[in-house]
Amino acid sequence: MNCPNCGHELPAGLGQHAVVPSAHIVDCPNCGARVNLETGALEAGVSPEGGAEEQGGAPILEGMPESFSGETTVEGVMEEIEEKEQP
Repeated sequence: MNCPNCGHELPAGLGQHAVVPSAHIVDCPNCGARVNLETGALEAGVSPEGGAEEQGGAPILEGMPESFSGETTVEGVMEEIEEKEQP
C-alpha cells in the first residue's frame, strides 16, 4: 500500500508500530501523514498533537498516581531504589 499523501510505499510491518494498532492508523515514515491501513485513505480526524480522549483513546484520569504492575507507585519505586542504595 502506498501513502495517499506522498505516494511512497508504506512498509509492511508499519501497523505493529501504530500508537493504537487496533485502530489501523499509522504515520507515513516519509511525510508523516496519518493513514488508515484498512481504507488506504488519509485520516483527517486524528492528529499527533491532539488529546487521546478526543481521538477515541482511553481516558486519562486526573490526579491518579502513575503506577507500575497495577499497584506500585513511582514514589514507591524511588523509595525502593533508595533503600537498595543504602549500605
